[in-house]
Amino acid sequence: MRPPLVRYGDYYALSSGYLEHGVDVVVGAPRLWGEVSVGRPGDVGEAIRRPGTDTVLRVQGAIGALIVGASYLDTTPYLPSTFAFGRARFGGVDARWMRSGVQVRGEWIGGRPFDGVSTTGGYIDLIVHRPRMGPVTALARAERLDYKTIPQYALLTHRYTAAGRVRVWQGFAVSTGVTHQAGQLTQERRTAVDLGLSYTLRKDY
Repeated sequence: MRPPLVRYGDYYALSSGYLEHGVDVVVGAPRLWGEVSVGRPGDVGEAIRRPGTDTVLRVQGAIGALIVGASYLDTTPYLPSTFAFGRARFGGVDARWMRSGVQVRGEWIGGRPFDGVSTTGGYIDLIVHRPRMGPVTALARAERLDYKTIPQYALLTHRYTAAGRVRVWQGFAVSTGVTHQAGQLTQERRTAVDLGLSYTLRKDY
């Protein structure tokens, strides 16, 4: 499905195509752990960060059915150095709760893609797959993005998505969803409908 369920390229400072080449250290116990990584960008896609050193910190803990985490990123911007000065720095908190076929998850981030601007935003998902629903999985999402910069490029928008996936036969599934964007637009139309067909091959060893 199109955004907000999948992120492509540069998305107001952060990209799902950011990859790291470096050293990663994880220390923890069954219900609490911390992670530190230091590396250099090894990105793919449209948003390729400038050369430099990146640092990522994360801590995560679990209490019963609830998982809570916090992350911090200090990296180089993907925009040219003639335009984007300084470092890209972001912090975020996330949580996930799941019980009896119901999952609620969300994340909130805040920071700056480079000096003089800021990006804040987040999302919350509700995913339901109860036994009485049979082959159907339902999803609802709400998200918000606030990009603060000079007036002609500033953006405040939010999106709402309702989607479902139906397992038709063995590995064959149908997915469909409706996304509506309120506030300022980042694409041509406010409402989009998606339909996808997929087949999964699986072999057990």
